[in-house]
Amino acid sequence: MAGSEALFTSVDIRTPVVSAGETAPAVLIHGWASTSAYWEPLAGKLLDAGYPVWIADLPGYHPGEVLSPQFEWTLESAAASLAATLEAKHSGPVHLVGHSLGGSVALTLAAGFPQLTATLTLVGMVPAPPNEGFRSMLQAQWKQGFIDAGTKVRCMAAWYGDPPYQDEELLSRGFDIPFEVLGPSGEAAMTGVEPSVPGRVHAPLLVLAGTADRVRSMEQMAAFVDADPRRRLKAIPGAGHSVHWEQPQQCAEALQEFWKTSWPPPA
Repeated sequence: MAGSEALFTSVDIRTPVVSAGETAPAVLIHGWASTSAYWEPLAGKLLDAGYPVWIADLPGYHPGEVLSPQFEWTLESAAASLAATLEAKHSGPVHLVGHSLGGSVALTLAAGFPQLTATLTLVGMVPAPPNEGFRSMLQAQWKQGFIDAGTKVRCMAAWYGDPPYQDEELLSRGFDIPFEVLGPSGEAAMTGVEPSVPGRVHAPLLVLAGTADRVRSMEQMAAFVDADPRRRLKAIPGAGHSVHWEQPQQCAEALQEFWKTSWPPPA
């Protein structure tokens, strides 16, 4: 596979002051045109509860990072890069938590590297066709070779609603990523996971969703969860696509409950 050469993903490793006794870290994986900064509220809640947190930057998203010309941005190559990093830095499985595109990467990683996956949480994401209008809008950006201001505004509205100015400035920094990364990673997000991937994931799986998500509908979320008894759905009332940013406390509580009841598995 192109891009399968050793490429390590940047990971910000944080240790709680007082441990809850959990050795498997929560690995937080951001979405398209986003930065790891939007995990800060949830990361803080998990650390306060005693859980180790690793915040990952997808390939090309870390400030100052320049990808090798040989690296081809796909869900598989991004998952392999993160897997290589996890194997190098940790001796056991982890709790994968992926938002949007990060969910697709986490799902692909869990299917290909089951030994690294304690549990899997998809935030604002299930493998389902995206809104056709949204897909057409982004495909037009790939053709023109840049993300225009109007598209940025529409994406921000779909993902975050109408945040305060200081939050909008922080949350929009993902659009500053070079188009050489935004373009192919966005196409990977639109293409989605290979059809066989969900069926190859055997780890406990939680879908964490806001009921007001404008990117994935609750009907899509529920249909995915209903297809396998190992999957669970936690709906956060009134929250949108970036439920982890809007309701970090509720998300932290949902994750802790999921982890406590799913890992380690029964003997």
